[in-house]
Amino acid sequence: MTGRSQESGTAAVDPVTFSILSSAFVSLVDEMVGALQDACLSFVIYVGDVSGGLLNDRGELVAQGTRDVAVHVGALQPSTRAVLEDFADVEGGIEEGDIYAFNEPYRGGTHLPDMTFISPIFWEGDLIAFTATKGHWSDVGGATPGSMNALAADIHAEGLVIPPLKIVSRGVVRHDVRNLIMANTRIPLNATGDLIAHIEAARVGERRLGSLIAKYGLETVLASMEQTLDHSERELIAEILQCPEGTWMTEDFIDYDPQAPEEGPVRVSLKMTIQHDPPRVIYDMRGSGAPVQSGMNGTRGSTTGALVAGTKYIFPKPPMNAGWLRIIRTVFPETSVVNAVRPYAVCGEVSGAYEKTTACVQRLWAAVLPRRSFAGNFNLEYVVAGGIDDRPGRHSNYFVYYHWHTGGWGGKYGADGRDCGGAIFGLGILNQSSEVIERMWPVTFDRLAPVTDSMGAGRWRGGAGLESVLRVENSGGVRLSYIADRGEDGPGGPRGLFGGRDGIPIRVVKNLGAEDEKVLPIYFADEFIGQHGTFYHVSSGGGGYGDPLERDPDGVLEDVLDRYISLESAGRDYGVVINVRDADLLDYRIDIEATRALRAELRATRTPTGETSP
Repeated sequence: MTGRSQESGTAAVDPVTFSILSSAFVSLVDEMVGALQDACLSFVIYVGDVSGGLLNDRGELVAQGTRDVAVHVGALQPSTRAVLEDFADVEGGIEEGDIYAFNEPYRGGTHLPDMTFISPIFWEGDLIAFTATKGHWSDVGGATPGSMNALAADIHAEGLVIPPLKIVSRGVVRHDVRNLIMANTRIPLNATGDLIAHIEAARVGERRLGSLIAKYGLETVLASMEQTLDHSERELIAEILQCPEGTWMTEDFIDYDPQAPEEGPVRVSLKMTIQHDPPRVIYDMRGSGAPVQSGMNGTRGSTTGALVAGTKYIFPKPPMNAGWLRIIRTVFPETSVVNAVRPYAVCGEVSGAYEKTTACVQRLWAAVLPRRSFAGNFNLEYVVAGGIDDRPGRHSNYFVYYHWHTGGWGGKYGADGRDCGGAIFGLGILNQSSEVIERMWPVTFDRLAPVTDSMGAGRWRGGAGLESVLRVENSGGVRLSYIADRGEDGPGGPRGLFGGRDGIPIRVVKNLGAEDEKVLPIYFADEFIGQHGTFYHVSSGGGGYGDPLERDPDGVLEDVLDRYISLESAGRDYGVVINVRDADLLDYRIDIEATRALRAELRATRTPTGETSP
């Protein structure tokens, strides 16, 4: 096996051709991911928990797609390098037509359901590139349906761990390897469909790259791949040089270790240093807490993805690829909650260490570029259930129900937070259709609606959170697992910025309003809910940005009419007095003089926050 990209990537490519090819690399990834979503059988992949990448022969990320999941950003490159480490120097190792399966968290994976398939691409006998697709499978074994066990004491309770494993050899599927994987999942039919979809997506990527080489020539394509990294590096450097040099620090907290709640919050610490010579952004996470004895830990790969993706939110223009990693440097403790090592569990990392890391990045950049950052976002919630679907015509098949809740984004300068939006870990993920969920699985929604007063008040308020009541319809009930964070027993909901208020914490209840109503913790596994039992959960609204007493009173009135905020909140939080002339006709009027007086009174009595306005 020989490589060509580094030795062939030195020739300059004219600007027009480079622009065409750099965009074509992104389109190639989008085509792969689209093919995977069209052919998969896991609903989770279909609605967008999926990513792809084009990498050079050294395993460096050249391009990702336009809707890829942020948490996967830091994973595709180390995953590909794991294949190189294990197979590059082995006789019969990396060959044309091979595809490798991989999900090991500690060498570049995220959590076990995120299955990665890596395919080397050859041209005239030389290795020139890799393609990779990563998708969240519905189940990969373990102690609980859906492989999302927040109480797992180690990785072995979470599911099947796959180091780099050749699943396709010289274009032929290895049935022994396929059978091994399928024997470890509760729904092998779905998993088989997903496997085939990943293989076909890899072939789409290979054909697309081949067509670019046929049109522009090998040397031009490889040189453009190298220049893509250089271009991203230069653009990010230009952004960094516009920022002041200095060091900033912050921290956030996972609510608690589910296996040791009495020990209290778990610290995630971040220090950011900006320097100009040479241009660097250094993220130092030393000071973060020790790994927890449950699934809220992050891996080095996923936490690096959080740091890079968090930076990308501040600098959206430079294309994100390995060129960024020449500027962004990371410093981790030997092992901690943000870079757990074997055998610590990691299934809930996106709700735990990853989400806290992105929140820290947001707050640090708010101190540097306050008009680009935003207040705290809601925390991702995993709802995963399994059971037998005994509805007519379903043949009593086993099912795994997987749902993530939407919630409120933080406010930012000039705009309110997004209401009931997707989680920050995956901006390309779609909100799941309740109608489709009810057709696919034996559950129905009694309620699905925005939550009044769930967001943090601000000059630009946070987005609204969402509440739902999910009812179980199959006679055998379900085994339900749940992973979230920022609950009522933790430090609080998403934080506000510059005088903005915090969003509400998450709340979870079994059989709401019934005699056997039970308030549940925000981490649990294998909770049984019988037929017609219900599961209620409410997501946080986003944090507010800026002084709520500076919000346009007309905006407050509009929010009251839309039932995003109550009349009580309008007066208490925003100092806006609204008179209700006719509630049925929605005849609400702002009392301008009373509002002016109330705001003056509130300003005179409140405690300063110590924050400066942006």
